[in-house]
Amino acid sequence: MNHEESKLQQACVSWFRAQYPQYAMLLVHPINEGSGHTSIDRRRQGIHKAEGAVAGVPDLILFMTSLCCSPEAIVYTCLGLELKTKRGKQSQEQKDFQKMFEAAGNKYEVIRSFDEFKDTVNDYIGSVMEMDRRAIAAAHVEITKAAEQREKEKFYKIINGK
Repeated sequence: MNHEESKLQQACVSWFRAQYPQYAMLLVHPINEGSGHTSIDRRRQGIHKAEGAVAGVPDLILFMTSLCCSPEAIVYTCLGLELKTKRGKQSQEQKDFQKMFEAAGNKYEVIRSFDEFKDTVNDYIGSVMEMDRRAIAAAHVEITKAAEQREKEKFYKIINGK
């Protein structure tokens, strides 16, 4: 990923986390810069591949099921987002991965701007069923409360010298 794409991705993730804090854990960047990434040595590339790295994986994946309201009412399992500059092109591995990803029931989009990211994500999340949104929000509240409790316990151990 080049510097311009990296800046776009960082802006998109930052916006997403601020806009949808309850879904923040569901938007992930699969750290997959191993196959062909020149700054990673061949040994590390081999380890990444053995651990499951696959060439062509999108930059971001949103793990939420969404119902597309097109005439045929398509259900997507998750959303893959490949970030590119205005003139950036998908590699053959990315095109191949896109084909398999979509064949498996997922939505895949090539994103070329911050506004395009926001529109795509808002549309996708707008099609997530209400009961799923409620279940995710409830899980988020539960996780947040548990994290706060763990932090309180750490604090009390520190102030009590334990």
